[in-house]
Amino acid sequence: MPRLPLALLLLTVAACSQAPPLAPVAPPPPPRFAPPPPGLARILGRDAATVMALLGKPSLDRREGPARLLQFVRPPCVLDVFLYPDAGTVPTVRTAAARRPDGSRIDPGACLTLLSPTP
Repeated sequence: MPRLPLALLLLTVAACSQAPPLAPVAPPPPPRFAPPPPGLARILGRDAATVMALLGKPSLDRREGPARLLQFVRPPCVLDVFLYPDAGTVPTVRTAAARRPDGSRIDPGACLTLLSPTP
């Protein structure tokens, strides 16, 4: 019979010696905006005047709330440049989209290269 109290004592000690559960690690927050397409470094973070100095007069200049769209329609491609304000500042380029005149896809950075003079 002395085995039963010893077994209970061992179980009690084993239960007390377990490590506390690890706290869950929070996943990193999602990015605020989708990452920009590659090749747009020349215009990202720039204001509308800088973009127009590089590409000329836009074919379309439209505002929707705080956002602004500059669209450059040229023979090689159509480039849509999206500007948004940061904390009440002047709107700057956050991203761009592009397509060929027939509507097929083209990389925005490649379209920018086709539309702009070489640096």
